[in-house]
Amino acid sequence: MIIPPLLLPFFILLILIPFSFIFALATPTVFQITFNLDYRSAFLLFLLIVFGSFVNIPLYKKEGRVVVGSYSFFGVIYYIERRRDIVLAVNLGGCVIPSILALRLLLEIPIKPFLVSFLICTAVIYYFAKPIPNVGIAVPMFVPPIFSAISSYIVVQTFNIPITMLPKIAFSSGVLSALFGADILHLKDIEMIGSGIVSIGGAGTFDGIFLTGVFSVVFSMLLII
Repeated sequence: MIIPPLLLPFFILLILIPFSFIFALATPTVFQITFNLDYRSAFLLFLLIVFGSFVNIPLYKKEGRVVVGSYSFFGVIYYIERRRDIVLAVNLGGCVIPSILALRLLLEIPIKPFLVSFLICTAVIYYFAKPIPNVGIAVPMFVPPIFSAISSYIVVQTFNIPITMLPKIAFSSGVLSALFGADILHLKDIEMIGSGIVSIGGAGTFDGIFLTGVFSVVFSMLLII
């Protein structure tokens, strides 16, 4: 038997709200470090991602599985079969904007070390990513950013790159490997998820792509310290 230590209102008040507040303060700092922005610009970028997370851009639609329903009418049970389509979309704040930021960093960082880190992280994320019916592609939350930070640190040391490049490599390899390893390479499993809207990057909430980028920078900074 599992008994929650706090009632839901206290959980929201004492844990969820403070964590969200800390996250809202810390993320612009991550953008400052990674993209050399002033705090105001970094905070505006954070707000853009927050509000963009509510926007899903449809890409294509395909036939989903057959859903069987039933209802009773004057004691007679009727069965109805209908097919629910699958709509694949990309999330503006959780996928499009972080991916653009990661691609922009490729103009500043050495490509070969990035590719090494990217391939390692993509393989790890692909291994851990599993399609969950009616949920999406699930990955243990801290696996992608931890591996991104560690692999980025290793390539920085191996290729004798200035340590100041570490957050940039960690962010770009983290975001793009999460996009490829968890989402793009698992598109073949989309029918296992079910039907309805399948949004790469989330559907109204942050997805692993954006969070991987942010926490990759945080963990990489801890490695520097």
